[in-house]
Amino acid sequence: MRPLRLEVSAFGPYKEKIVLDFTQFQNQTLFLVSGPTGAGKTTIFDAIAYALYDVASGSSREKDTFKSQFATEESVCYVDLEFEYNGKTYRVRRSPAQTGPGKSGKIIDLKADVAFYHDGTVTTKARDANAEIEQLLSLNYEQFKQIVMLPQGEFKKLLESNSNEKETIFRNIFGTEILKNFQEQLKEKAKALQTQATSAQDSLQTAYSFASGINDDALQEILILQDTERILVRITELLGTLEEERTAKELQLLALRSQSQSASDTIKLLEDIAQLEARLKVLEEEESSILGWKQQLERHEQAVKAEEKRLLCIAASTNQAAKQEQAKQNDGLLDQLNQVSRAKKPAFEAAERAISLIPGLREQVDAAKEQEKQFVTLAKKEKELAGCQKAYSDANKELNKYAELKQAQKEKQEQCQQKIAAVKQAQKDATILQEQLSTCRMNVQQSEQLHKRIVQTEKLLTKQLEKGERFLILEKEYMMINQAFQDETLLYNRNIAGILAEQLVGGEACLVCGSTDHPSPAQKTAETLSDQDRELLEKKRNQAYMDYQQGTAELSGIRKQLTDLFAEFAVPAETFESFKHEQKEKHDTEIVSEKIFLLEMKNLQKVIDEEEALVKEQSDIEAKLQAIDKNCFSLQQTLFLNETLSRDLLVEINQDKHVLGDKDLAIVQKEILQLNEKIETCTNDYNKLNKELSELEKQIAVCLANRITYAAQVEEATTASLTAETLYATVLAAYGLKEPFNQLILDESLCLDIQKRIRSHEDNLNVTVTRLRDQRKAAAELEPDQTIAACSDQKLLLDNAIRDLEDQKDQLAGDIQMLKKAVQEIAAIYKKQQRIIADYQKYKTLSDIANGTKETDYISFERYVLAIYYEEIIEAANLRFQQMTNNRYLLLRKEDKGKGSGAKGLDLDVFDHYTGQTRSVKTLSGGESFKASLALALGLSDVMQSRSGGIQIDTLFIDEGFGSLDPESLDSAIEALFSLNSSGRLVGIISHVEELKTRIPVHIEVDRTAEGSTAKIII
Repeated sequence: MRPLRLEVSAFGPYKEKIVLDFTQFQNQTLFLVSGPTGAGKTTIFDAIAYALYDVASGSSREKDTFKSQFATEESVCYVDLEFEYNGKTYRVRRSPAQTGPGKSGKIIDLKADVAFYHDGTVTTKARDANAEIEQLLSLNYEQFKQIVMLPQGEFKKLLESNSNEKETIFRNIFGTEILKNFQEQLKEKAKALQTQATSAQDSLQTAYSFASGINDDALQEILILQDTERILVRITELLGTLEEERTAKELQLLALRSQSQSASDTIKLLEDIAQLEARLKVLEEEESSILGWKQQLERHEQAVKAEEKRLLCIAASTNQAAKQEQAKQNDGLLDQLNQVSRAKKPAFEAAERAISLIPGLREQVDAAKEQEKQFVTLAKKEKELAGCQKAYSDANKELNKYAELKQAQKEKQEQCQQKIAAVKQAQKDATILQEQLSTCRMNVQQSEQLHKRIVQTEKLLTKQLEKGERFLILEKEYMMINQAFQDETLLYNRNIAGILAEQLVGGEACLVCGSTDHPSPAQKTAETLSDQDRELLEKKRNQAYMDYQQGTAELSGIRKQLTDLFAEFAVPAETFESFKHEQKEKHDTEIVSEKIFLLEMKNLQKVIDEEEALVKEQSDIEAKLQAIDKNCFSLQQTLFLNETLSRDLLVEINQDKHVLGDKDLAIVQKEILQLNEKIETCTNDYNKLNKELSELEKQIAVCLANRITYAAQVEEATTASLTAETLYATVLAAYGLKEPFNQLILDESLCLDIQKRIRSHEDNLNVTVTRLRDQRKAAAELEPDQTIAACSDQKLLLDNAIRDLEDQKDQLAGDIQMLKKAVQEIAAIYKKQQRIIADYQKYKTLSDIANGTKETDYISFERYVLAIYYEEIIEAANLRFQQMTNNRYLLLRKEDKGKGSGAKGLDLDVFDHYTGQTRSVKTLSGGESFKASLALALGLSDVMQSRSGGIQIDTLFIDEGFGSLDPESLDSAIEALFSLNSSGRLVGIISHVEELKTRIPVHIEVDRTAEGSTAKIII
């Protein structure tokens, strides 16, 4: 990932929008972010981390607090980052949750927003955008912090992280997730097979239980031993024996069941005969009651037939009276209709005479309508004549108007052509002027670049003066302290014998000669400082020397930069001031010239900008002139046509008026209306009377026909009534009945019940007699001693024997079933278990090797592969780490087993050439840890860059850390960073160290004010 452009607004300490264009660095890949504490240097890295991962670069900042405290509620906080990765350009814009202006301008709570532009599409959901960016960079936020962006106070995390943490980081980088998945699959497969083997053993135990209830000592002994193969053999033997026993039992049961069934049949036959004899006796006793029921039913049927004849007689008498009444009503209606018909005859005759006059009236209507048509045609011709005259007048006016418009467009066309000619001339002048302006601008840019270098030179001269004065002071202080230390050291060396003599104790050995006798101890020639004071003096001398060396390095760096700048200017230092004034005058002259050229170009551009509008205007004028000519031609044709039509219509109108005379259209239309009304009245009166007379004739004909029908019906009804009365009397005499006889008629339900009882008795009697005869015939073959009691006793004995045999047979069947199930289950489970155990042993061995065990020092397959990559990273890191530490330290991958069974193989140690010992990287000092972390990050970047298709690490951000380095270490670190320039990687540093400010030419300068911070790029 390489940032190209960063834009932030209302973010952190930045109130206003700032834009940092990293493409301005050109070939410079090392830049410094400088500024006072709290100005917002780290916020620049925060903005990049927030844009990519939705979090800040350090762990102490929350994204909901990103909006600047200097910004108003109307401002919107956002970060817009454009970056390059693997040759492609991407852009991401984020804004945190905040208060800001809504669509209506009202202040509302705004939700967090993101837009990730990639491959011609845009992702606007935060979760999707975060996942896509992480997948693109192949680094999550924590890995990004440890590899690409080293925040203040967190640069040691990658260095001191354990094997597990490094494994997680390197897995994404080197793409070993497939190895991790392979290890997990092996482990899960082995675990699953182990579970299956345990489950199979449990299932085998369950299958053993199927045979545990079998009464066989040999089988039970083998079950206790759980010898599966012997158990299967013994169960097979037992199955054969038990099957033979079950067959014998089935044959015995078949004979006993036959005897039991014979006894049951005899008992049933004897019991049926006794029951049938008892039932026959009961039925014979019911015969008298049945005879009474039959007589009652016979009287009921006679009474019902007599009642039917009585009802028929009543119905015939009623029908005779009704027919006589209908005949009387029909005669009355016929008289009324004849009277009405005679009354309407005179009016109908008058209507017939009027209808005969209608043909003459219709001829008068046709003649009047012909006149009406002539009047209508005349009106149309007059209206058409007026229209032609108006169209002629309007066309004449339009023709005059278009003539005026055409003259006006001609004048505009001439003016437009003059302006276009002026534009063409301005374009020629602008081309010449643009060349002059380009040359002038190039001179201005060169002058401005030179001016920046001159300003830089002036700053360095001022700084050289300050550093020179400070150097003289430091040099004087060091010389004084060093002289005092040398004098004190010389005095101490001359008096060392006296100092040792003061420490002698009587009877104790001398530190020099070992004698316990001290006859003549040495004496000090002068007083010296104590050891503690002398050590303090030495530390003071060392500190003064370090300050002196730092001052020397700073002054040398400034002098070197000044020498390079004077060589670039090609002037000696003595003439720099005159060179500066000369360049300033030249720069001012070029600026004035540029402004003059710009003003002239602006005036010309105004004229040139009118070209498109003039061309369009000219085209519009030509189109309008064509339209005017077309319209004029059309109008001239209209004039000629309307003039001809008007003349012809006037002649025809005069002729029509002469033919029609004094009448007008209204009089003719009134005559037509009156004639039509008279025709309609005559027709309606005739039709109405004709219809009424026809209807009366139809009704009279119906009444005459009904008179004949009703007479026949009356005669027929009289005959039917007499016949019904005769039949009723005959029935009463035949059955010997007299009115009333209703009491003889039974209720329908009672009648049905009596009939059912009679039929049931007769059916039962017939069935009982038949069955009794058949059963007695069957019993004739029995022995005399075969009674019900004797047969029952015999069947009881047989049934007991059958139950005993069935119990024995069921026991055998149960044992056989259990043994079959047992042998089937045990064989299947045993076969499956053996297969699972074989697979488990194979996968368990592979899993142990792949995931790491005690035998492999707990190094997994993935960690073994990562260790190979890690060795490359360490080798690349040591190239710079040794340089930074003057070949004192060397990073080593820890290979000893260590304590416990945790992850191993990716931990780091450091070898110290001064002591010749290896120790943990956690024992390094703050400055040493920073150098090691920096070297490790650069080594990782080198390895990644060398591997095609891997993660591309084009950028490294370092937040502080250089302040913990001594001058010598700082030089080494800077040289290591400058060496990255050849590889093209971008390295950004936040630091307050002055040495970095003078040695790194590209700066992002952050300035702090009371109204918020600003940032700009200085090259």
